[in-house]
Amino acid sequence: MEEWKAVFEEWFPKELNKKNYPIKVSKQYTSNQRFEIYERLTKPQRQLVDQYRRYLINSRFMEENYLAATDWVFADFKINPFFRTSRRQEKLYCDCGRELKVQYIVKSPKTGKILKLGINHFAEHLHVSPTIASSIHQGMTKVDLALDELLWLKQQNIEFPEELWQEYLFSLYHNRRIKRPYLPDVHLAKRVADFRQAQMPIYLADYQALAHEIKKMGEQIANQPKKSRAKKELFEDFTEELTRDVEEFLTNYRSFLRKDWQVVLRDTKAKLPVSYFDSLIAELRLFNREQPTHQLAEARECAQQQRFIQPAIYTLIWEKYACYGFTEGFFDSLPRVIRNGFLKALRRESSPTAKVKSTSKQVGTQEWKGLAHSLHNQKIAEVLVDFEQREYVFSKEQKKALDYYQKLEHSLYLEKPEVKSLLKELL
Repeated sequence: MEEWKAVFEEWFPKELNKKNYPIKVSKQYTSNQRFEIYERLTKPQRQLVDQYRRYLINSRFMEENYLAATDWVFADFKINPFFRTSRRQEKLYCDCGRELKVQYIVKSPKTGKILKLGINHFAEHLHVSPTIASSIHQGMTKVDLALDELLWLKQQNIEFPEELWQEYLFSLYHNRRIKRPYLPDVHLAKRVADFRQAQMPIYLADYQALAHEIKKMGEQIANQPKKSRAKKELFEDFTEELTRDVEEFLTNYRSFLRKDWQVVLRDTKAKLPVSYFDSLIAELRLFNREQPTHQLAEARECAQQQRFIQPAIYTLIWEKYACYGFTEGFFDSLPRVIRNGFLKALRRESSPTAKVKSTSKQVGTQEWKGLAHSLHNQKIAEVLVDFEQREYVFSKEQKKALDYYQKLEHSLYLEKPEVKSLLKELL
């Protein structure tokens, strides 16, 4: 653990006079003060604040069932940037004609009718009780308090906690390789990444939650006997891929950490044959990583035709091999079960003491002819898997012949359809 921390501090040295993140905010702004600070935000920051304010409002309406006794549901809200100015064409109004600073929009699912209201007009227009109207007002006050927290942090020149974010990513990077990995909170990471993109400080609760995630992963990492094998270029590849789409990446990341074939197999009831990885390794070794474009296109096409692994996972294997070959970066980026399958196959390949099962059968003349016939309609990898399932073993000469054929088959996949057809006829 100490070594892991030392590597992180080497990559991300602490800044001098760095401000500590606050632990408490007790500021509550007036409507005018809130609006003045809001106006000074950049456009991306205002869009972010509106997005999460909308989320909080919608959550409160759903959780509290404010409109349960009516035909209305919350639909949206808008902020009037020109409240009490001369730009009348840009202003927002209540359905009663009163100018609004914040406009709440409700919709009837039955009729499709839309009403645009101020917070004080729900009782008047929706015919809810004074008690419900008061609850709505109190709920929106709590939403405003959440907004005040962000605005206060911004006014205090508190920046996005970049060091904490990098430490979080570094923890995720190491977390992939340990025996008992921690499953991160996808929604938390997505929210924090959104705030980072807008260059906004994050909620205090999110800061504490992110620190807690780092601590939990650190505890898991500390329990593993292996030393840190951090490589900055691989970490940078990892963070670049994650930040492109945090939600999708971490959803896959959580699935990939599990020792579960369900996320990778097309037929979750089937068991992937041991020889599948032997055949796939042989195919990958024929891949020319210096000119990957056309070969990757062929691999994506093959992904839809092969019957064992989910097409997205199959494509991922080829893309990562094109990038890394059989190096640490390749194995780190694969689902746990796939990674283990490759590593076991490579260990078998290098083991001089590997023995054939006593129940195995030699491939005779009839079986060889059947294999040759199957190759007209199936890829060699699929045919070999079928033979492995039936516990057949090949002689040294047969393996050499199959190796030559596999190289020829790989060439066929890189040719035009017309050339493929002609070559197949010759065979």
